[in-house]
Amino acid sequence: MLSIRSARARVRALGGGAAWSGLAAMMILAVPAGARAGDALAGSSANARDARSDAAWLQSIQEAARHQSFSGTIVYQRGDEVHASRVVQSYSGGESRELVLTLDGQQREFIREGEEVQCLYPQLRRVVIEHGGARTFPAFAEPLPADVLAHYELRREGSERVAGSMCDVVSLVPRDKMRYGYRLWVEPGSGLLFKAQTLNDGGAVLEQVAFTDVRVGEPIDPALLKPQWPTAGWEVERQQSQATELRQQGWSVTPPSGFHRLVEVVRNLMRGPGQRPALQAVYTDGLATVSVFIEPGAPMIDEPEESQRRGPVTALSRQVGDARVTVVGEVPPSTAKSIAESVVHSPPPH
Repeated sequence: MLSIRSARARVRALGGGAAWSGLAAMMILAVPAGARAGDALAGSSANARDARSDAAWLQSIQEAARHQSFSGTIVYQRGDEVHASRVVQSYSGGESRELVLTLDGQQREFIREGEEVQCLYPQLRRVVIEHGGARTFPAFAEPLPADVLAHYELRREGSERVAGSMCDVVSLVPRDKMRYGYRLWVEPGSGLLFKAQTLNDGGAVLEQVAFTDVRVGEPIDPALLKPQWPTAGWEVERQQSQATELRQQGWSVTPPSGFHRLVEVVRNLMRGPGQRPALQAVYTDGLATVSVFIEPGAPMIDEPEESQRRGPVTALSRQVGDARVTVVGEVPPSTAKSIAESVVHSPPPH
């Protein structure tokens, strides 16, 4: 049976979309700036914010998050799991570079520069290098805010204090049962996120990420963006992937309404002599992200697996011909099941 851990390993197999996917990545990469200035401007800018359309309001979050330098600490919570990470991002000359260092559990460090992500595992003395893939930087995925608002209703819910600053609170309420809801805390002076929650259809919190401290707009010491450990002599593994089209490989996937394809690639999911090529397609509605893995020649599944959940992440597998199909994403189980059941194999076009 596919465990959530192995399912997440499959998600990490995609370069970029990998360890940076989902709500946690949204908050890691879309970081609050101008916090102190925001307190001073909150009252004077309230009317202007209220006058903006919902689409313009979301667009301002996305645009603001693209052009900031910052350093801070984020805390991620899902059920009884709590994890903290130190985050540093430098933005200069239209380019950003960032470092994420885990502060508890297994030591890990992620350094992104352009389209390359280096994942450092000091206990294994290993560096995994990934390229491209689905990115949620800085706050949302590729679809424009208009696409988001076609499937979510934006509701403004007043103000609350987060990380020492007053923030505007908004909810994105799904218009159907195919996706979860979200609540966002946005610093009004900068238009950037300080906190985000994923909510089920009853309004219960499935996971949340929040800043506990952040310094914004100050020059970033380049030394803060260098690896914390000397990596000379470490094993280097390069995650290679190649763009493809599922239909050219004889496969089709029908995502739910509002989910757009971000990328389709072919790559090896396993290391060593047992590795085999697999197809992966990534879909998003602008907030939620779903990966579909198709592994021809993988061990057979006798019966469709029951979906497994951890927070908002659902994972399940089913057999299609001689291939194992695995769906992993931040969607309700019924949505993951509908995606898995939509996967069809037919002879590729000539």
